[in-house]
Amino acid sequence: MKRRTFIKYTTIAGTGLALVPNILRTTENPIFVPNEKLLSDFDDNIIIFIELFGGNDGLNTIIPAEDDEYYKLRPNINIPIDIAIKINDIYFNPGLIDDVHNGGLGRMFEDGRLAIVEGIGYDQPNLSHFRSEDIWQSGINPKSNNNLKLLEGWLGRFLSLKLPDFPINIPEHPIAISLDGTTPLMFKSEKGDMGISLLDPFSFYQLGAGLMPKENLLEEDSYYTKEFNFVHTIATQSERYSNAVYNAYTKGKELINADIYSDNSLSQKMKLISSLIAGGLKTKVYFLKLSNFDFHAQQMNTGYTGGHYTLLNNLSRAISEFMDDALKLGYSERITGLTISEFGRRAYDNNSRGTDHGAASMQFIFGNDKFINGGYWNNRPRLDDLDINGNLKYQTDYRVIYAEILEKRFSATNEEIKKVFGEEFLPLNILEKRISKIKNYLRKINDNYLNVYPNPTFGKFFIEFELTKQSKVNLSIFNTNGKLKTNILSKNLEEGIYNIPCQIDDNGIYFISISVGNDRFTYKIIVNK
Repeated sequence: MKRRTFIKYTTIAGTGLALVPNILRTTENPIFVPNEKLLSDFDDNIIIFIELFGGNDGLNTIIPAEDDEYYKLRPNINIPIDIAIKINDIYFNPGLIDDVHNGGLGRMFEDGRLAIVEGIGYDQPNLSHFRSEDIWQSGINPKSNNNLKLLEGWLGRFLSLKLPDFPINIPEHPIAISLDGTTPLMFKSEKGDMGISLLDPFSFYQLGAGLMPKENLLEEDSYYTKEFNFVHTIATQSERYSNAVYNAYTKGKELINADIYSDNSLSQKMKLISSLIAGGLKTKVYFLKLSNFDFHAQQMNTGYTGGHYTLLNNLSRAISEFMDDALKLGYSERITGLTISEFGRRAYDNNSRGTDHGAASMQFIFGNDKFINGGYWNNRPRLDDLDINGNLKYQTDYRVIYAEILEKRFSATNEEIKKVFGEEFLPLNILEKRISKIKNYLRKINDNYLNVYPNPTFGKFFIEFELTKQSKVNLSIFNTNGKLKTNILSKNLEEGIYNIPCQIDDNGIYFISISVGNDRFTYKIIVNK
């Protein structure tokens, strides 16, 4: 390979495309396989992650307007009850609704297309922006071990499990795309990046044009064979992916309702995603970032608008416009979107019309009302019961939401989820599977797939269920944070009725979970000793 060509290829290899170190150990030409053959279990679901970077202030996003403690803690930046917009007993920041297409997130909440999840966080939260961002994207909580390097993302680990022959067998279209210009940690795995990054399709197309090597991979064992083959495969993949993205964009931009999108950058990125989907790109995951949520000062103007209001307004515009477009184009049932943020803000303001780094916050999950159980999830924030640093206490581990996405949108098994996170988590059941099979395995008893009695209980109780066919059954108990308390059984059982005695020694609320095949059913039990 000529030196100039090699430099051209290595420049491409450094732009955040799917760098795959395993290529260095092979002399086989990569095979581009249709996504639906490699990822047949995933059907056509599409996941959109919107990172609110800087630490979104959950208390001024969804307002505890009827809690007197809120006004005591935030004398300078509270949003009064007559300014907040009330929808179904929930008070929204006006920025989420004011002048937003089709009523914004408020209308989506009314329609059952939006879930608000309070109290999302993790044990021993880290208040560094970048370290906490890495924790959220890696799916690993190192707790007090700040020296632990986080080099892989939770989604990257999962995709590497599902693509055992990667990078020899490469999806024809990119599995995941970041529209942030850099590949997020979420996409990374030990096999390399499981997604690509780009800013706009035309520049990406120009970057990849003409890179397809004319030379074959080298077979002789020399000191540069591995490097040559690595760059060769990257160049091949780069041109294939740049063409796929550009062709889908060119076709799709003529089909979408372009006029409804606002001029802000997030709306324009959502417009691009709509074009790619409408144009036939088979990408499963999109990642976007909306920055500047780190308001230590001047978070809000005296008129209750300002920086935070504007960011929330742009967020609501982008989501509402996109989902309206998706509905008209006929693909809204395929969409599941959610916001993530590395942490929330302190419960009290800091006398600079701002807030400092906090812990637990809230997140939005949106989609089609058939497959999203919209509404308000978890309990209202306890402003009279803060931690020692004045932060909200978390209610649900952030990985609970990820586990639910893997289970409900990627058909992940319990074993796969445990491999990804190192432990089990119980989904909240915010999402509905687009195809459910549990009725093929369980017969209802007293209108439920599980009969748990007595409930409430003093500690001892029975779990009854009926299997309609021989199946692998996983029966477990989880606490309210979504973490596993105990596994009751995990084995193959024959068809028949089972009645299993159990005991919980600690007071509280718990969830009994039964998984059969790739489907799950949960039942709440209360222990009062």
